Amino acid sequence: MPRDFGTLLRQHRYSTGWTQEELAERSGMSTHAISVLESGRRRPRLSSVARLATALGLDPADRDRLLSAARGASEPPPDEAPVERVVPRLLPYAVPDFTGRHAEVERLLALAGGPGGAQSRPLVLSAIDGMAGVGKTALAVHVGHALADRFPDGQLFVDLRGFTPGQQPLDPGAALASLLRAVGVSEAALPLHTEERARLWRSRAAGSRYLVVLDNALDAEQVRPLIPGGPRCLVLVTSRQRMPALEGAVSVPLDVLSHDEAVELFTRIAGPDRVAGHAGTVDEIVALCGRLPLALRIAAARLAHHPAWTPVELLQRIRRPQKLFTELSDHDQSVAAAFVDSYHALAPAQQRAFRLAVLHPGQDVTPHALAALVDAPVDETEELLESLHDHHLLIEHTAFRYTFHDLLRAFAGELLARQDSAPLQRAALIRLFDHYRHTAAAAMNVLFPLERRHRPQPPAPGGTPLVFADQADATHWLTREQANLLALTRHAADADLPQYTADLPAILWRHLKRHMPAHEAHVLGVRALQATRRLGDPAGEAAALRHLGGVQYQLGDFPQALDLLHQSLEIQQRTGNRNGEAHVLANLGLTLTRMGRPAEALAHQRRALRLSRDIPEPAVEAIVLTNLGPTLTRLGLLEEALAYHREALEFHRRSGNRLGQAIVLQQFGEHQQKLQRHPEALDLYQEALDLHRDLRDTFGQAEAHTLLGDALLAMDAPASALEHYRAALEYLPHTGERYNLGRIHHGLARTHQRLGEPDAARQHAEQALEIHTALGIPEAAEARALLDSLS
Repeated sequence: MPRDFGTLLRQHRYSTGWTQEELAERSGMSTHAISVLESGRRRPRLSSVARLATALGLDPADRDRLLSAARGASEPPPDEAPVERVVPRLLPYAVPDFTGRHAEVERLLALAGGPGGAQSRPLVLSAIDGMAGVGKTALAVHVGHALADRFPDGQLFVDLRGFTPGQQPLDPGAALASLLRAVGVSEAALPLHTEERARLWRSRAAGSRYLVVLDNALDAEQVRPLIPGGPRCLVLVTSRQRMPALEGAVSVPLDVLSHDEAVELFTRIAGPDRVAGHAGTVDEIVALCGRLPLALRIAAARLAHHPAWTPVELLQRIRRPQKLFTELSDHDQSVAAAFVDSYHALAPAQQRAFRLAVLHPGQDVTPHALAALVDAPVDETEELLESLHDHHLLIEHTAFRYTFHDLLRAFAGELLARQDSAPLQRAALIRLFDHYRHTAAAAMNVLFPLERRHRPQPPAPGGTPLVFADQADATHWLTREQANLLALTRHAADADLPQYTADLPAILWRHLKRHMPAHEAHVLGVRALQATRRLGDPAGEAAALRHLGGVQYQLGDFPQALDLLHQSLEIQQRTGNRNGEAHVLANLGLTLTRMGRPAEALAHQRRALRLSRDIPEPAVEAIVLTNLGPTLTRLGLLEEALAYHREALEFHRRSGNRLGQAIVLQQFGEHQQKLQRHPEALDLYQEALDLHRDLRDTFGQAEAHTLLGDALLAMDAPASALEHYRAALEYLPHTGERYNLGRIHHGLARTHQRLGEPDAARQHAEQALEIHTALGIPEAAEARALLDSLS
């Protein structure tokens, strides 16, 4: 506990002239408790702080200071090192054999010589441009490492996938999300729209010194929103095409290596002893490789892997006539020859792995994913991936996660089309989907075991499935694989695999709800619904309708949510699925409560509770018990609401559902506030916030901060309330959850009004009114009344 809380409390007591016994009598606390708090030996409960502040008659400013000191009790104890912000250092490793480019390096270093100096805007070196495989990324990364110490706030790297075969260029909004995460913005704090993300990025970068490498850009339009607004940052952009439309850009075109540089690179990789006495042969190999760094690396690695060869044997193989691949038609035919020769040097299993890896539609391939594609044990695929990496045919940007260079991706795709039949490719793709579907279900079962019956439970695929040790392990896998999972879900529809289009969103629903913007979840939900209808699967259709209803609820389109839920309910009742019926009734009750129709909601919830207990179905019973309290509170049935709050809390504690506990604690707190018991509510909200923090549930943290702001404002501590509302606003926007966003703005408006800041109060009141009017909910009247009072 911070020592200044006890000191501050003692100072306020001295100012009144009271003894500890007198303060204890006036506050309703024990003399011993006050003695302990003043000594700094115990963390104060917020309700106790509130009672002490009231007893001492503190004004709002002094009350805020006392509360702030108490909240500091969550700081790490003296024997724990404070948590420091991690400086992002995301540049890929600099290749140790980087060769040549002396003129380009010197020019870039000279141009970047004064970051933060006389420049009035960020320096953009955009036109590190040139053909595929010419070494644009290697140059940018090399220069980035050379300049890293000039940018102490961090070095960032984003692959924009502008020319990556088989993948869409990265949307500027997604690229901004990557940058914001790198500089410490939480997932839940990411704004929903690209323009808002760009503003937040510029704000975060203002006054900071960041080095940003934007690799493989498509065009200026993709890059422009990613440029920070301050003069202390440096941005390096690589692209296959020049960008004259990018304002302030400096062009640094990149050609193939000079002959001497190409010979030097080849020699460094193959080994000086391997090329000694073969200068003429090496000259010819370099010429046949077109002096292209990528081709030279592959050819030199080929020689290095064959100790018995001399450059003569390598030259003989490269000279073999090869048919030019379509994707390489813009380059020298010998470049394709170098690729083909290196490919032919692989063992059959390595060749097959190289071809099938290109079927993965996501960002990178892991050993387990490749094991599914090639239908082999994981230990074998680990060796296959390492061997392909050793031959410079795959890139390992992150440990044990591999991806293709664009040229090699195209090359692998051409080989796949030529050598592997369509049925064989489809079988491999299905194995990949089976792996991800089963592993995702296993992770969700660890995280949300009660809801197991409400998700598809696919059979275990062949091979060795992943097993998760605990919830942290499962969460880590979902976080690392989320981009791949979403790519697979989208690809399933394109690949005409409706079962996976339906199953993957259904399995991941709970995770995506808290980690994915609602508008993106809506796209997946619509595709899932279409797939279930195509499959003639009424149970799946009903579940997809319920999930879509949940998305519309989150987006604030409550009438549409009701319509989708009623469609789901009709299917559940028609097919006799009482489990599904109870689940939909619970969702209907939640939606109707939010719409200000608590009496109708209560009827649905009571029916859902009876069904869930008759079946029995604990997952639905938990949902209904959690939601009954708020509905009854809205109806003024406070004693019955209290009973359900307690029952729900006990239920979640028995089942070990910490998220459920946090939600009920928040609702219990709102119940206490209804009874004007603000200190008690404050303690419940703080306990909920602590749980959400432990769970890394940023969505829940936003709700808890909002409620803490409400309680503190009711206790006449506007400055402390303002801190919590701002924290909530930081966490919430990315979800698309409109109701709570309006609630935060309403709280901010009241807080600024209390602080004597009418302009800020009006701004937030207008936003609250706009949101709640659009939602068509009773809270709009409160927002209107507040705005009128401010006018």
